Amino acid sequence: MLQRMQALVIWAFERFYHEAAFTYDLVAWLMSQGYWSQWVLAALPDVADQHLLELGCGTGYVQQARQDQPSLTIGLDESRQMLGLSRRRAPQATLVRAVAQALPYADASWSAVLSTFPAPYLFDRRTLAELQRVLTSDGKLYIVDGGSIPNSLYAMIIGLIYRLVFGRHSNPEAPTSQLDPRIQRLQEAGFRVNTHIKQVGRSQVQIFIAEKANQLIDIRLD
Repeated sequence: MLQRMQALVIWAFERFYHEAAFTYDLVAWLMSQGYWSQWVLAALPDVADQHLLELGCGTGYVQQARQDQPSLTIGLDESRQMLGLSRRRAPQATLVRAVAQALPYADASWSAVLSTFPAPYLFDRRTLAELQRVLTSDGKLYIVDGGSIPNSLYAMIIGLIYRLVFGRHSNPEAPTSQLDPRIQRLQEAGFRVNTHIKQVGRSQVQIFIAEKANQLIDIRLD
């Protein structure tokens, strides 16, 4: 029964990212009470002026924010519909249609990779192997994991989705632990993972920063 529910959730998200992509921004804005675009951009201060590949560029908020750095930024997505929305929001952006499990880039070609609100594909072992390959020796993977608004409908729905898909509850007020299967996947792939929580208005968003090293996880609060 649980596997069927997981499959249904993943199928629904596939439709949301493809045929129903035109509804994405509105639904995200409503569910997040207007915080969505701020959450998506939460890791950019950490990235600063690094050479950035965005995995799953979606509707283009990051690409729009980095339009003044076109030579340093590329947005990648598998969804043709999402790339079309990104192009509309960020006309000057460099966008590529590809899958994360087979990145069309040379070894050690990126100092930073960013993924916001990642789907399960990010933690696929093939994706993590590709990230190890394309990141420089001191490169970092930035993951905006999820936002939280106390006592909100969004928190309840996202919590349910995370339990079904990732086997854990999404709650930035309780930092991710080593028991999180996603953290374990990252560690198994050779990453050291730090997590921190960023306050955005009355909401919070959790950010993972994964470096190429086999060391223990460190958890901190900002």
